[in-house]
Amino acid sequence: MTTEPTSGAAGADVHVALADVRMAFGDREVFRGLSCAFPAGKVSVILGGSGSGKSTVLRLIGGLVRPQSGHIFVAGEDVTVLSERQLYGVRKKLGMMFQDGALLDSLTIFENLAFPLREHTTLSEHAIATAVRRRLDAVALTDVDALLPNQLSGGMLKRAALARAIMRDPVILLCDEPFSGLDPISVKRIESLLVRINRRLAITIILVSHHIASTMRMADRVLLLLPSGAVAGSPAELRRSADAQVVGFLSEERDGADDAPNAAADAAAGRI
Repeated sequence: MTTEPTSGAAGADVHVALADVRMAFGDREVFRGLSCAFPAGKVSVILGGSGSGKSTVLRLIGGLVRPQSGHIFVAGEDVTVLSERQLYGVRKKLGMMFQDGALLDSLTIFENLAFPLREHTTLSEHAIATAVRRRLDAVALTDVDALLPNQLSGGMLKRAALARAIMRDPVILLCDEPFSGLDPISVKRIESLLVRINRRLAITIILVSHHIASTMRMADRVLLLLPSGAVAGSPAELRRSADAQVVGFLSEERDGADDAPNAAADAAAGRI
């Protein structure tokens, strides 16, 4: 288990890297000299307590916020020096699975998935319909085309959000708390889908989570954001750590602590 290197662009085996990044919002400093690397084609999980900056890392990678100093390399590009127009080219390589799904409430599931292809490609309607069916199949969703988002269970909504996130064949998939609000059965289903998509499509996945058990099952690499700084390593390396903060974090956090009250009912009713 190691802290990450403090400088250098992403190499062939690294898809995303932060180098000596300082990030602050007003007087609140989130990171000071954060360096981390996310390997290509692997599943990386960012862990940390509330306010540790987990989601901020995703926003930095997407170029949605810019650091006060340091560099961020995404698919070989230093996004800290790119204009908004240049960032568009990088963002085309990214898919984003939002914590709340972020599907448009007034559109059906089919229309939600078709929307990015209609907006950003010149594909025919037949090709778009084929792509939507392929992605729904990839997340094991059937007979949902005509449903609205509010007609889906929590687990189904997460799967629809995942399908939309991969509609444009991204090479890097960012996931913000994909397990929040789900019961343990649904957590394992989404976890399994993410791993399967990673293996089948060779997508680099970087996800923010606080679910320790799922992290230890699915992650190839873990970035743990602690008050004293970042620690990175494989799940096995984290388990063997003698660092008191690492041991304390892993032992105190409880997987699934924020399950939604109706999640168990969804599972029992077979709506996950």
